Amino acid sequence: MKHIDEDVLKEEERVLSANPKDMQVRVAKFRKVFKTGLFSNTVAVHNASFGLEFGDCFALLGVNGAGKTTTFRSLTNEEVPTSGTISVGGFNILT
Repeated sequence: MKHIDEDVLKEEERVLSANPKDMQVRVAKFRKVFKTGLFSNTVAVHNASFGLEFGDCFALLGVNGAGKTTTFRSLTNEEVPTSGTISVGGFNILT
């Protein structure tokens, strides 16, 4: 089993317990999978959770292929999450 940092777990707990309308940006258990072949898939983002309040300064860091672009494309509704929820300004990006 892969080790998950304590601060990552705390952020996930904070986000999951918050009302989406109480955060300017709320990403909860976001997962994005791309179909790459008839019987194969590529997981671009697995179980990402973070929340931003008004005035927060935020950076998304990671190696090439870590899912940064996919996450931002999903925040702007250019990509649809496979699962999880994303809300901006209290509104679900899908609705």
